[in-house]
Amino acid sequence: MHGSERRAFLAVALISGASLGYELLLLRFFSTMYWDHFAHLIISMALLGFGASGSLLAVFQQRLIPRFHRSFSLCALLFALTLLTAASLAGRLGFNPPEVIWNAGQLARLAAVFLLATVPFLCAGLCIGLTMRWKTEAVARIYQADLSGAACGALLIVALLCILTPQAGVRVLALAGPAAAVLVGGGTRARRGRFALAVVVLSIVLWPAHWLAPVMSPFKELSQALQVPGVRIAQQTHTPTGGFTALTTTTIPFRSAPGLSMLSPVSPPEQVALFHDGHSAGMIHRGTDGPAAMEFMRWTPMALPYVLLDSPRVLILGAGGGGDVWHALIEKAVQVDAVEPHRELTNFVVATFHTFSGGIYERDHVRLFQSDARGFLAAATTPYDLIQLSPFGTAVPATAGGHALNAQYLYTVEGMHLALSRLSEHGLLTITLALDLPPRSAVKLMTTIAEALQQAGIVEPSRHVAVIRSWNTVTIAATPSPLSSVQLDEVRTFCRSRAYDLVWLPGITSAEVNRINVLDRPFFYEAALKIWQGRPHQPASPFNLTPATDDRPWFSHFFRWHSFGTLWAQRAAGSAAMLEWEYLLLWMSLVVALCVSLVMIVWPLRPVYQAQRLQKHGTAPYLARALYFAALGLAFFFLEIAFMQQFLLFLSHPMIAMAVIVPSFLFFAGCGSGCTEYVAKRVAASSLAWIRD
Repeated sequence: MHGSERRAFLAVALISGASLGYELLLLRFFSTMYWDHFAHLIISMALLGFGASGSLLAVFQQRLIPRFHRSFSLCALLFALTLLTAASLAGRLGFNPPEVIWNAGQLARLAAVFLLATVPFLCAGLCIGLTMRWKTEAVARIYQADLSGAACGALLIVALLCILTPQAGVRVLALAGPAAAVLVGGGTRARRGRFALAVVVLSIVLWPAHWLAPVMSPFKELSQALQVPGVRIAQQTHTPTGGFTALTTTTIPFRSAPGLSMLSPVSPPEQVALFHDGHSAGMIHRGTDGPAAMEFMRWTPMALPYVLLDSPRVLILGAGGGGDVWHALIEKAVQVDAVEPHRELTNFVVATFHTFSGGIYERDHVRLFQSDARGFLAAATTPYDLIQLSPFGTAVPATAGGHALNAQYLYTVEGMHLALSRLSEHGLLTITLALDLPPRSAVKLMTTIAEALQQAGIVEPSRHVAVIRSWNTVTIAATPSPLSSVQLDEVRTFCRSRAYDLVWLPGITSAEVNRINVLDRPFFYEAALKIWQGRPHQPASPFNLTPATDDRPWFSHFFRWHSFGTLWAQRAAGSAAMLEWEYLLLWMSLVVALCVSLVMIVWPLRPVYQAQRLQKHGTAPYLARALYFAALGLAFFFLEIAFMQQFLLFLSHPMIAMAVIVPSFLFFAGCGSGCTEYVAKRVAASSLAWIRD
């Protein structure tokens, strides 16, 4: 292999690595700017860009290949410039995902974001395709360099995001363009080439940082909180799994207490608000006054299990700012194990706001674990008297839109069964969700727990569950043992003293429900009755209330197609929030991708198709080859996505799952490509020997 070839292959690896790094970086950008990482959309952009590059190359290869070095250098420099441009403009086009339900213009803005983010992939694809056409005899080695470089690029960007902000990561990836152009060299030897190289390098270095920073939607919770006078960012950190922010205020203190009783004689203390990628992630309570400041927690629905248990051993899943840990301590828990998957949030508590929080995670009888909740449950060996998930922490599903496609393995039937199996004989699993109307989350969770109890061999799950409702929350308590008459009386007394409504207790009557925080109908009680009667999934229901499973772990997905027409027609009257825009956006993005693909991939191939028709063998061989490689790529893509989804169960975050699965697939695919020349020679030699014999 000549030196020029080695440099070209290295340039291909650089561009490929930067393009896949850009793909992973888009996950971070979209998660910050919008409501989700939209991995499906990003992967579509990458595939579309590379597909479009192949179509353009098929049309213009006769002009580009003879000028390979200059063409490659130009495409590499364009990759850098378009990368900077796409990062700067993607969040400034006014695309707001929830608006797709009522604003048709958002579809055009989605297409604009789609096209803009696709262009860097197109330039990278041109670099790789040009090299393959330039050295057709070395396609296997070029493909190996492409895949191996992509694998390294994915790992590199994850490592960089541990120390750099996403906007700094864009700048580092853009440098791969000029580096690749210098390696190939042809376009940078002439004066104009050197001038273009200098302009691109200076653009990368001098490009304003605030242009590259992702622009968060003004409708996200963090954006809304920052609009309040006196609110300021006290601490902010970025990691591969997200951006974490702590807010303080100099005017009206933050005070959050979901479900706080209207009869409460005490108020919550001052709090620090926590956010993850713009979504609320709990509060840090001011603990400088000690346990006395946390008395208000006894007047929240999360106090229910402590009425039924004495000195319990407690497991808090999604501990966040430590509010539930404080609660367990004031209720005389003998041991509190706090599990929080986001190390950055607990770092805020134990470092930045150590004094403010009262050193909650360093208190006696408290142990802090940095772990995914489902993973911790799987590894736990000692039973707990109480396993608690509450809106004070980070493990409860958000009620706002944009989470329909989020995999939530803790809230599957298998996840609930695992949690129940980690309880002592008379232990309690309690989960408090925000109340939504019409009822969805709480009803689906009741159904999920009912199936989990049945899987545990419990014949009458209705005798093992208590459900209460405040003015804005629903609390569900489940136990492996039937609730005793004494416990039932204690639940009734608890609700009566705090003005909460009973939803379900063994032996409850319709006269006991919907009495304080009155709804038009006792929706939750009626739903519970249907669940215990074995008919929870009504065909006519407008929502999907079938329990999530590990094969379908989308707990917050309630959309049903048969109700789409009615909800769409009534969206102006208030049903827009029930349409699950994220799920609809999945299909809208598919339509956009197909339309853009026709324009960028199929339409440019018309001259090639017409030329094939004039050949003696027609278009059949051409179409057969296209179908073969399309099927091969589709199978590879499906396997990659399926593995990523399954590994979410173990790795808990899409960014980490993608950073593990994609490089693994690409690296070993590259190894296979590197072996093809050797295998082809051996097969050819064996075939020749067989013919001679």
